[in-house]
Amino acid sequence: MRSESDHWPRHGWVRLGEDWAESLRSPLSPGERMEVADWCRAGRPLVIARGRPEDGAGELRLGLATPDKRRIGLHVAVDAVAERWGPLPLAEAVESAPQAWQAVLAELVRRALELGVTPAVYGSLAWQHRTGLGYVRPDSDIDLLFAPPDRWQLDGLLDLLRATGDGSPRLDGEILLPDGAAVAWRELAGRPARLLVKGPAEVDLRDLPSVLALFDRENAA
Repeated sequence: MRSESDHWPRHGWVRLGEDWAESLRSPLSPGERMEVADWCRAGRPLVIARGRPEDGAGELRLGLATPDKRRIGLHVAVDAVAERWGPLPLAEAVESAPQAWQAVLAELVRRALELGVTPAVYGSLAWQHRTGLGYVRPDSDIDLLFAPPDRWQLDGLLDLLRATGDGSPRLDGEILLPDGAAVAWRELAGRPARLLVKGPAEVDLRDLPSVLALFDRENAA
């Protein structure tokens, strides 16, 4: 069963309304508040972050990342949000990548789509595409998000990532599990006995068979 968190997925994006500060659920420092205000006035978005167990219904955790790698976390009521989007499709962001990487990323999109999986991107490339500011550096990883619907797509995707993940650019990121949690693709590809799994509001360890069982069609439905 899908949860309310599916409507506000990690790595999704929001733009806050003019009165966002009235919807803060945790305080910001004066400097942070000023920086967020300037950011929002420029029409720039924030990313949806993992919640916390103590958060109430109708509350969100958001993140603002600057090109110089500073981070500001926000805790707001959902009524602060004026617009929202899901995670950014990689196909849309390819044009914002360094030119030397574009063909590699476009080919990755093509091969993933052949498997029935639409790749999304988060991290520096997503921020660069969403804001027009410079986040990607020559040594940046590309953080990808995949949601394979079943075991066949999962295995094919992991084979693809094993073959291409250590090139230029280096490919990092997560596999979205059918229950809405996520696991690092590199960790899953290594087939350890236990995996670190990131849920909408918690992080825990799960054994490998229980994670793989989620991709059985009868369980994923």
